[in-house]
Parts: sequence; C-alpha cells; structure tokens
Amino acid sequence: MKKSIICMMILVITLCSFSVPGTAGGIFPVEVSAKVSSTSKKKAAREYRYYMDATGYPWFFMMDIDRDGSKELVVSHEASPYRLIIYKYRNGVVQLIGEDTTTFGYRYNKKTKRIHGLWGGCGSIQDWYLTISKSGKLKKVYLSMIEERVVNGKPVYSYSYAGKKISKKSILEKEKSVGQGLCRPEDV
Repeated sequence: MKKSIICMMILVITLCSFSVPGTAGGIFPVEVSAKVSSTSKKKAAREYRYYMDATGYPWFFMMDIDRDGSKELVVSHEASPYRLIIYKYRNGVVQLIGEDTTTFGYRYNKKTKRIHGLWGGCGSIQDWYLTISKSGKLKKVYLSMIEERVVNGKPVYSYSYAGKKISKKSILEKEKSVGQGLCRPEDV
C-alpha cells in the first residue's frame, strides 16, 4: 500500500501543472488490493504520466474501477466533472475504456468504493455506478426509479437494479446497502 501511495505522490508531483481535485464531486481514490506485480504498476504509472503529458487534461485521478488490482486513469476537462473519460494500461499501452456523461455530476461512494453518477427529471431518477465489463468496456449498473404514470394525482413508479425489475421495498434496501439514497420526491 505504501508503494502505491508513493507512486501516486510521484505522479502528482511530476504533473504539478495539473490540479488534483480537493472535493470535486466528492471523488477520491481508495486503495483496493489485489495481486498485480509492482513492475506492472510502475509501468502503468509511467505510461499514464506520458499520456497525461501528451494530452493536456486539467483534471485526473487514478482508481481501480474493475477491482483487478491495477488502477485506471480517470480524466476530465472540468474540475467538477460532468464527463469522465477512463483509460486502462493494457498490453503495454494506455487504452480507452469508455466515457460517461451526466448533467448532475459524479460522486465517490466510500462504502461501495465506486464512482456514482446521477440523472433525473420529470419524476424519474437514475443512479448508477461505473465498472468495466468482461469485454473490457465501460459499463453502467443502474438503480432506477422511473415514473410510469399518474393515478389519482399520484405518480406510479417502476423500480429496477442492474436491468431487473425490483419492488419498492427492494430499492429501499438496496439504497441502504450502498449507503445512499436516490434523490426522489418526498411523497414516494
């Protein structure tokens, strides 16, 4: 863990022309351990540094999104990101994993150790976390509350998690298990 922290500090010092967010979106990387050699980690940090020197993104951090022990590079053009672009060091090169956009911004959930995005409007709310699929592309896993219709002046919602319909009770339990709730109307 100390080696990882030292590598991160060296990367930040080397890239001193960039700013690391203090509270931008509440996102901060958390160390997750898995079996990845220190040589691989050093190569990835070096390649990320070269990549950042060449691209000029003003905002970045590193995080193990897919929990494989190797950190991915998360960049954005804004200090308070509404669009994230994620890269992974694979086969000796920095490769694009994918990008995600939301007008509501992102936050880091310390309990789930994941980046969460939020979207809402017209009575519907969707919260998601970012991960990497088996095919190596960026994937969103949704926790949704969608307004389907209005009956007697009250909205009727459908609830889903990871593409499967769930009950209102299940969505409340899921919100509790991830340590956050959807920003939803008080009368639901």
